[in-house]
Amino acid sequence: MAKDIVFINGIVKSREKSLIRYVDFIQMADAPSAREAFSMLKERGFGGEGFSDAEPNDYEKLIDSEWAAYKKFLEEYSPSANFSACVFARDDFFNAEYAVRKVALGLDGDGFSTIGLFDSELLLAAAGGKFDLLPDHLSRPMKEATKLFEDGEATGAKVSVIFLKAYYEYMLKAVKSAVWKESVIFEIDSKNIAAAIRSQNWDSAVDQLIRGGKLSEKLLKTIFDGEERKALDGVLRTPYYDLVKIGLDEKKAGGSLAEFERAIENFAMKKLKEKRFETEGITPSLVFANYKINELKNARLVIALKLAGADKEGIKRRLRECYEG
Repeated sequence: MAKDIVFINGIVKSREKSLIRYVDFIQMADAPSAREAFSMLKERGFGGEGFSDAEPNDYEKLIDSEWAAYKKFLEEYSPSANFSACVFARDDFFNAEYAVRKVALGLDGDGFSTIGLFDSELLLAAAGGKFDLLPDHLSRPMKEATKLFEDGEATGAKVSVIFLKAYYEYMLKAVKSAVWKESVIFEIDSKNIAAAIRSQNWDSAVDQLIRGGKLSEKLLKTIFDGEERKALDGVLRTPYYDLVKIGLDEKKAGGSLAEFERAIENFAMKKLKEKRFETEGITPSLVFANYKINELKNARLVIALKLAGADKEGIKRRLRECYEG
């Protein structure tokens, strides 16, 4: 690797102590008001300095500041340029999708993530037809989505699926670490299980399936059909048994699939956390990056839901897996 990985891993492990723990987010959820939850967030150093007068509605500014600080950290302590590109790829694909929607629909405002590696003006120029300004992994889904809008066939779901599939195709090619690739495959399989459980018809599920996972389409069809014994037998010797069982049980009960949705969101992170004590290769940096991503998601979730008046137990149920100390 380009840098001394032993040195980088030492720095990364020491930085873990600055992360907000899961129990801290539980305490924020229990806070009597959004203002008090926001104060707790700031007291833990979230967002850095310069936000002493910030109000709860300013939480996105703190999140942007925290992301920017992590991006700066990676400029010095990333294991490689490829590692950084893969960490921020999700934001790049999000921004590419938003640029297409903004141009096609004439959207007002600025909904870009501030963390992606590609400038929003560049993405907007590409969405306006200058696709050659971007690498193929971004320009290709942008062209495909743009054509859907031009043909009058675009829906929110269709456009999102294009970029989701393109993101995972990119990650499977770009990621070099075996541990990271395994985590990407866990994400793909869990999303495919979710498509099989949620979809009202099989054709719709097939349209959402992402290539590159380990679960066969035949097995996913069995899950879709609700053949519990056969489906569970099919995942018996895989990490997906509990995930499929939760989904099938909730679907059979006619519930909201809330527990299943939470399990889907946390599945890949739970599996990655099993590697948290490993100290070699890029694994410490990978675990830290995912801790950081989920920390930011939890900060947004807690404050936004407190502002909306959500009950504390509902907030806790939606928290993502993150650093535990």
